[in-house]
Parts: sequence; structure tokens; C-alpha cells
Amino acid sequence: MTKFLGVFRRALAAFLSLYFVLFTARMKPDTIEPLDRDNLKMELALIADAHTEGNNKTRFDVNSTCFKNLKGGKDTIDALILLGDNTMNGQAGEYLFFYGMMEHVNPIKQYYPIVGNHDLDNDDPKIREKKAARTLQYLQTFVDDKIDDLYYSETVKGYRLIFLSAPQTDESSGRRLSENELDWFEDELDEAAKTGLPIFVFNHFPYYYMDDTCYDRYIGLLNRYDDIFVVVGHMHYYMRAYTIPGEKRTPEIWVPCVTMLGDDNEPVDETGRGYLLEVYPDRVEVRSYNYYRQEFLDFTRTYPLAAAR
Repeated sequence: MTKFLGVFRRALAAFLSLYFVLFTARMKPDTIEPLDRDNLKMELALIADAHTEGNNKTRFDVNSTCFKNLKGGKDTIDALILLGDNTMNGQAGEYLFFYGMMEHVNPIKQYYPIVGNHDLDNDDPKIREKKAARTLQYLQTFVDDKIDDLYYSETVKGYRLIFLSAPQTDESSGRRLSENELDWFEDELDEAAKTGLPIFVFNHFPYYYMDDTCYDRYIGLLNRYDDIFVVVGHMHYYMRAYTIPGEKRTPEIWVPCVTMLGDDNEPVDETGRGYLLEVYPDRVEVRSYNYYRQEFLDFTRTYPLAAAR
């Protein structure tokens, strides 16, 4: 039955993607060139808060344009990371439209979504739990059938990518990491550190949004090793870089909402903003890029790696 539902979801997502495929058919994306192609070890495209919304054509058009424009970096981008609030209401139809774009418009075959509050949040814990189960089913169908929880990890080009979530049956709106998730996170960090390579952690919420019940342990784990990089969404307009409290000064990169719209529900200057994260032997480069307008922006950060200092 589970296999049948997976086939059905894929077929329905393919059908619903026809609009996006036709809408973007004549687009010829510009090349997205890394800083140093010859020495590039891994490149990630970072997009947050797509807010795929069942009754909002503008968001459909913006999202499909941004995802199609990733074709300009297809030769060097190893994975696309989607930092939560991928849907507006966590509805089954919104997920089908979202994954239809992922499968049939987005050219980056390795893509990894995480969970945001819009994907799951509801005042009724029973409904929130139902949405969490639905989200997991779609992750298993489209991303990796071996994923068994809303937090998971993947290895890309030898680098460990850790995707956090939260239990969705309490009042914390997804900001609370359970003891089980924190135990898992600790094990993941310990294993990743053995490689001697930088570690990349993705969470929808910035660190100071985390629930008091897990804050201290979360911060402590992020100060356990050098060269941990945290990337978050949720903050919409803000394109910022902060440091996690503690001696390691772990970077936390804020990725803005890619479908930021004006009061008239039309694209604005901020529409389409995201990042490219480029890993080199001696450093990590974070470069802001507007996927809608196909242009690099002024916000950049360079982080020397501890092993190279």
C-alpha cells in the first residue's frame, strides 16, 4: 500500500507540474559561476521559505522561475537545500505542487527540504501531528525512502549535511528539539567530526528562537567542534550572518524568504534572494544570489577553515 501511494504521489506531482514546465519552457538561465571552479570541493544552493500556496499564482511563478534558473549552476551545484516553510499551510496539494517543481523544473537532482512552522504549525496538536506524518511521507517518497524521521542527514561529496526538525505535538511551534533528536544530533556531529571536514547544520529557526528546554544543550553541541556551519530560514527580509554564542564562534547564516512579495502580491526587489555556499580546501564562501533576477548581490562572507589557519 505504501509503495502504491508513493507511485500515485509521483504521478500526481508530475501532472500538476505541467503548468510550471510550460511556464518556464522558454527560459534560458544565465550561468552561475563559482569563485574558483578549479578548487571547488562542494557547492550548495540555499533557498528558504518558498511558501508554496495553493491559491497564490504569483508564488507559483516566482518559485518556478527561481528553480528553473538553478540550471545556470547545474554543472557545479551539488545539492539544493530548502530551509523550511516550503508550503504555506502544509496541505497535501501544496506539497504536490512543491515536489512537482522539485522533480520537473528544478535541475538539481540532490535536493533536501527541512521542516518549517508553516509546513506543520497548528494550534491543535492532533492536526500538527497529522501534518508531520504527511511531511515525512513526502520526504520518503521524493527525497529518500530511508528517512525515518523529520530530522535526517545526508553525505554529499564527503561532507555531512545535518537537517534538524522538532516534535510537532506541543506548544513550541517547532522550536523545541526533543531529547531523542538532541541525542541523534550529538551522534551525528561526533561521526561527522571524524572526517576532519567542515560540518553543515540546517535548521528553520535561528538559535535564539530555540525553546528554553533545549537551548543550552543545542548551543553546547554547536560549540563542540571547529568548522561547524549553521544555516537557517524563517526571518524573511533579513539577509544576515551571526555567530552562535560560545568560544567556537560558529557561523549562523540567515537565508531570506525567496518569495517575498509586496502589498499588491507582486514581486519586489527582495524577491528571489538566496545564497550559494562554496567549500574550498581552506575556506567556505557564502555568496548572496538573487535566483529570480539572476544576479549576485553585495552580501558575502568568507570563513577560513580551522585546519587551514
